[in-house]
Amino acid sequence: MNIYRLTYGKLTDDGYLSDFFKKFSPRISDFIVERIGIDRSETEEYAAEVNDQMIDIADELKNICNALRDGKIKDFGNCFSPHSKIDIRDLPDGGGRSIKYATGYLPVKCKGPSEPPLVRLYAIELSIRCYLIVYGGIKLQLDTNDSPDLDKDGNISNLERELKSRVLAVCRFLTEKGIINPEGVKEYLEEEE
Repeated sequence: MNIYRLTYGKLTDDGYLSDFFKKFSPRISDFIVERIGIDRSETEEYAAEVNDQMIDIADELKNICNALRDGKIKDFGNCFSPHSKIDIRDLPDGGGRSIKYATGYLPVKCKGPSEPPLVRLYAIELSIRCYLIVYGGIKLQLDTNDSPDLDKDGNISNLERELKSRVLAVCRFLTEKGIINPEGVKEYLEEEE
């Protein structure tokens, strides 16, 4: 919940978004400019678009969680997909492994309903009903390696580097604690109380 809240706060913060797009507007891909129809120089328009997309994702996740709680649906459906095409969702109830990051956990992404999506939430899928949000960012290029980002100290980085760092840290933690499914998360949280 904390990473999700931090991500939501960052990607709906007018000051952060304004600074981000002033710094990185030249790096917005031609594909995004064409699909969204906003010139790169319109940094405040891009900031507003990211803000709106983050709110749309939050609303979508809230609706799914409420429907899960009320028994109207059984899982998150297609809300999350594997982060990399070479990663494998190989367990019947979700979860899997990452070839890209060489880990026994499946990194996934949530793009939300907007087209083209600028916002991404990244998570570890323990099941199709349980996701641990590990990061969120703005994807300005077709590849996360080419998308600019800021590290925790505000220095220029790229989205893939920051994502990989967080995915691997969470996977190490899960491995150390022996957490392999939602029940393991629940047991860990109960022990910490």
